[in-house]
This record gives sequence, C-alpha cells and structure tokens, in this order.
Amino acid sequence: MRYEVISADAHILEPPNIWETWLPKKYQDKAPKLVKDVDGGDAWQFAGAPQPDPIGLTSTPGMPYDQFRWTGVTYEEARNGCYNGEARLADMDIDGIDAEILFAPQRTIGHFLGDEDDDFVLAGVDAYNNFLFDEFCAPDHDRLIGAGQIPSLGIDVAVDYVRKLKAKGFKTVAISNWPSGGESVSAEDDPFWAAAAEEGMPVCIHINVISRNARQRQRKATEAAVKKGGGTLYGGARPDANAKAVGGLAGVFSTVPSTIGQLIFTGVFERFPDLHISLIETGVGWIPHYLESADDRYWRNRSWGNIPLSQPPSYYWYRNMSATFIVDRSGIALRHWVGLDNMMWSTDYPHHGNDWPYSRKVISEMMGHIDTAERHKIIAGNAERIFGLGR
Repeated sequence: MRYEVISADAHILEPPNIWETWLPKKYQDKAPKLVKDVDGGDAWQFAGAPQPDPIGLTSTPGMPYDQFRWTGVTYEEARNGCYNGEARLADMDIDGIDAEILFAPQRTIGHFLGDEDDDFVLAGVDAYNNFLFDEFCAPDHDRLIGAGQIPSLGIDVAVDYVRKLKAKGFKTVAISNWPSGGESVSAEDDPFWAAAAEEGMPVCIHINVISRNARQRQRKATEAAVKKGGGTLYGGARPDANAKAVGGLAGVFSTVPSTIGQLIFTGVFERFPDLHISLIETGVGWIPHYLESADDRYWRNRSWGNIPLSQPPSYYWYRNMSATFIVDRSGIALRHWVGLDNMMWSTDYPHHGNDWPYSRKVISEMMGHIDTAERHKIIAGNAERIFGLGR
C-alpha cells in the first residue's frame, strides 16, 4: 500500500480480558487486576503501585480538553478503538491515518519486567506480544504495526527475542531496560545491538530505560511508604499529586538526553553502523541544541577524553537515530537541524495528548507551510523507511 500519513507512536488500552485470554492459568493470580478507581471508574492494579491506575486519560480520544477525567471512566465509556484492532482501523480511517506503530502501556509492561520470577517475566512478555501480533494487529498487519517487547532477563534472552520477534513478523522491538540488565549502557549490551542490526530491526525506546533491579527497588520503596501512611500517590485522591503527575510529563528532558549521550559517546553506533534506534514520544525541537552542545563537548575534550568516536556526535544522530513528536512547532521550524530524515510525526492515540479525529487539521496547521516532499518525510516517509513498512 502507499502510505500518506503514519503515526509513529500510538498505544493500546488493554482489553478487559487480555490476561485471562493470553496469560497461562498458573499466573492468573499475579496478573494485573481490573478494579475500580476512587470515583468508580475502571482501573488496573499493577505490582508495586499503592493505588490502581485509572483508564480515564487513555480511553477517551476526541473528548474536549476540559472534559477529560483521570478517574471515573469505565470501559463502557471508552472507545472500542482503544483496545480492539478492527475498531482501531475504523478510527484511523476517520482520522486519515494509514498506519500506526503501536507501543505497550509502560506500566503494564513494567508489571512483568520488574518481577523477581524469571518465568513470570517471560510469561507476561509473551502474553502481551502474542496479544499484540495475533489479536490486535491481526486485522491488518500492513496498517497496525506492533513493537515487540524485549524481556528484562539479560543479554542471552534479549538476543533470542529480537530474532524470534523478527521471525514472527514484527517490524521493530522496544526495550524498557538496557539489554544486558545494567543500570547504563555497557559493552555487555553489544550482542543485542549486533543482533538487531543483523536482523534489520530498529530498536525503540519509549522515554525511559529502567533496569529490573531499579524496578524492584522502586516497589520496595513504595511498599515502605505505604506502610508509613504515605502511599497515596495518585488516582485523584490528592490534587497536589495530580499536579505533580502532570508536571512529570515534562520528564523527558531529564532522561532522554542521557540516553542519547550514553548510546553515542560509548561508541555503540561506531561499532554497529547499521543499528537504528528510535526515541519515542520525546519531541524533537530541543534536539538541535543538544547536538550543538554534544559536538562542542566532543571537540573540546576529544584529545584527553579517550572518546571512542571517529566522527562528532551529531554524525551518529543523523545516521543512526530518530525521534517522534506530537505537536512540536519548534521542531518543524528547526527541522533541517533536527534532520529531515530523523523526525516522525505521531498521534499518541488514544492517550489524552492526541488530537483525534483532527490529525490532518493539526498536520496542516503545523506543517502546511513547508515543502511537500519535506512534509511527506515527516508524516510518513521516514516511518515507512525506518520500520520497513510495505516489505
């Protein structure tokens, strides 16, 4: 098919019966639980969370901003396109979207990645990957492009999964922790980068990279806080907590620059020139400043720093990396510095930051003034190339 508009970052709200259908029976007692939030809406209870996670901001695309609710929303009110592949295609048709790259809810995946039982980690990741590919995306694999999740069980499992997922038909994989399990990039991750490059599988990072050990530490800290009476962290019970949660959405700027720096300055792309890594939901308008600063540090410190690069850092960004954005007028204005081949527009459907069903209007307002060929790269061509769509 010919792709005119591709959302390079979209999401799925778990259907109510996902775990009963896809997770083995022996693990049902540890599965995420569908419960009620503080206002009677539906919510998912995840491991390590003091309160359930409401579905309100991930289930009502098209609702006016001033009517969005975090709590009190049930699956009966949610759009079917949030959790059903056939219905998603219909919503995409309304919005004028030809294809979506689909990413798992981070809290859902974290429920499994942070568990102490290796078998449960694998069971949960397999359950989600199989649901994604064999159920949600099954109505049209040319339009619904799922990102397969990599487990948090070390380098051998990570390498095995990138090959298995490619063989199954996935076009890309997502990592939520460094492949070898460390707290930062290390040489132990190299077999994974090598396998991904060999398989032609772009690797996606959705904002955060959190190790299995860090997830377990967070859970223990939360449990301790709850025991002391300080565990009401979110869910609509405390307005100050809600405000902090909204403010935390800007956290991309405290984590993603470090991720880029680790990948580039440790020589990952020097060693694996065919590897591509996409940063998802990070925005792009800030990247030119980052690249300018990174190149400046490189030139000033390369003589004594033993930096394992043969080119300045920006070279590897332009050759090996990309990022997605939703509304980013700064990024469009600076698109030649970001890199016309390195930026991809997205809807973030069905999360509350999306503009369904007016995505074409948003594209026109944000990019209608730029060259047609440039606009096509940003809204479709780059995603088609990077993720190998239509092949």
